Amino acid sequence: MSEIKTSQEPSAWDVLAGYLKCPSLLLSLLGLSTLVLYSGALFFDFVWDDEPQIVNSPILRSWHNLPRAFSSDLWYHVARHQVYYRPFFVAWSMLNYTLFGLRPWGWHLGAILVHIAAVMAVFWLARTLGLEYWTAALATLIFSLHPIHIEPVVWISAASDSMVMAFVALAFVGFLKGRNPRPRKTAWWVASLFLLACALLVKEMAVTFAALVAIYAWMHPRQPNLSITNKAVAASKEAAPYAVVTVAYVLLRKHALVHATGQFDPNHGTLDVLRTLPLVVSCYMKKLLFPTGLTGIYYTPYVTSEIVTQVVLPILALAALLAGVWWWNRREGNSTVAFAGWWFVIGLAPALYLRNFGNGDFVRDRYVYLPSFGFAVLLALAFRRVPAIRQWRAQTVQACAVVVLCLGYVSASLAQQVYWANDLLLLNRGQSLYPDNPFTMAWLSSVYGQMGANDRAVALAEEAAVKHPEYPYGSLALAEAYVRAGRFDEARVWLQKVSPEYAQSETGMATFAGLYGRMGDNDKALALCSQVLQKEPDLYSAIYNCGNIHLMNRQFRDAEQLLTQAVNLAPEQAAPRHYLGRALFEEGRNSQAQPYLQEAAALDAKVWDYHYWLGLSLEKSGNVSAARLEYQRALTLNKDSEEVRLRLAAMEGK
Repeated sequence: MSEIKTSQEPSAWDVLAGYLKCPSLLLSLLGLSTLVLYSGALFFDFVWDDEPQIVNSPILRSWHNLPRAFSSDLWYHVARHQVYYRPFFVAWSMLNYTLFGLRPWGWHLGAILVHIAAVMAVFWLARTLGLEYWTAALATLIFSLHPIHIEPVVWISAASDSMVMAFVALAFVGFLKGRNPRPRKTAWWVASLFLLACALLVKEMAVTFAALVAIYAWMHPRQPNLSITNKAVAASKEAAPYAVVTVAYVLLRKHALVHATGQFDPNHGTLDVLRTLPLVVSCYMKKLLFPTGLTGIYYTPYVTSEIVTQVVLPILALAALLAGVWWWNRREGNSTVAFAGWWFVIGLAPALYLRNFGNGDFVRDRYVYLPSFGFAVLLALAFRRVPAIRQWRAQTVQACAVVVLCLGYVSASLAQQVYWANDLLLLNRGQSLYPDNPFTMAWLSSVYGQMGANDRAVALAEEAAVKHPEYPYGSLALAEAYVRAGRFDEARVWLQKVSPEYAQSETGMATFAGLYGRMGDNDKALALCSQVLQKEPDLYSAIYNCGNIHLMNRQFRDAEQLLTQAVNLAPEQAAPRHYLGRALFEEGRNSQAQPYLQEAAALDAKVWDYHYWLGLSLEKSGNVSAARLEYQRALTLNKDSEEVRLRLAAMEGK
């Protein structure tokens, strides 16, 4: 008699789950999928703050400058009131500069790898917190793929948020392992304190770590049945060493940032801050739940009107979410849900100090990177509670729901990270979503000016300066637009309105020198050049601008020396190569000039006069057909160029 088979063949889900039960394989796949998702960023340019923070930063040029990273602000060369004390991030930037120079792909690769490191740390933290394996894996997957993390992954200057999350997660793992009886308990505790110090030296977001420790210790006391007072005392004792490390960091930071004043807005008081906070928090929750319309340039000004829609409704929505989490935690009967909620709230707290931001700059995706761990845990727990549906068992339904979620995240991420490819895409995206943002108007004006669209540049800069006179860089943007349009008298008027603090900074002096040089105010320009290069001889913007001033003064040897230095400092930048080529061309050294002009046009094919000057060089060397092609390209980019039309007309019949 044949035996009857009672066992069933394992399903595809079971087979896959068996493989993924190995943490090393799971994390390898997560890391690989994250790398593939963000691989397009390897082709992105430096954008936005990357220019002053990386390209123009004099501190990154040599490891001998590392002590200065611990004794000054990240943006010390731009303005003196800044509050960005991030020496470990500067050290990471110096490493990138050593490895990749100013080749953007290397920096983007570094930022992606930092995000992957944070993903690995998140999984370890989730498991150490006691989450079941698949719940921890799902929380890590959500954290890895969520589109809200586009900004800190594809924007190099925001990689500090990924880095601080990695250190904070590891520090909390050390705390958890150090509080339980186990071998090397003291080593874990010491490692936790050291990792917290590292996190603090990366970015200020880690200042809430001691509060997270206190909350966890309150929820999980080492001794059962303690009174409320004794629980509070025990939690305070566990948090005290971390508070000491944080206080030491604050004192070090205060000593380094002797000029820091914060960015207080005298036009808005405490009432405006309180009215605006619910809107800011609700914006973060909305982006986490529905990650569409993401940009680096939100605009959420202080709430002074529309109280019902911008204050009452956000408060009601947040109250409903809070009540839901409270009810859920009570139903679960454990503190995991509550602690995940506290992680989000405490982690976001530093970003809710609105007084430290300019009006409208309150919401940034990067500020929610560290808090989003709590959101990822809550969402993973919710997915693990999805029940069976008819003949489908619960595990199958949950797996299908996770697949749908991941496909949605990947699609949203791919569709929105492309806007970070260059300044034009980034700023146009911000302008389309928040057309009243003065920052977008001013900086988009600058980009249009670089492209030769002077009328559009002037119109945008005038709108920013007139509508938002409180915006400190509107005057500078309008002055630059007027200079490019040849309206020098108006430019001089608006230069006088630029913030004195910026005008007296190293970057400000370099910018002013360039503008005065273009207007023919050579004495002012050269005096500023001498002053700024004496203070910061490795400041790229100063070297580049001063080289151009010597070029405009027909001091070709001086121009060649400075512009050659600028090319060596920024080998991936087209502009210094172009102007070095022009200096050599105008000095009569066309054979030496032509390679630089060709390289500039190849590196940035969107600038019309790069093609125009290359055309002049080719025409002079007798290559008429190639010269005509370059003139035509220049005319396509700038249809109003009379000089290009004249050159093409002169070539008729050749």
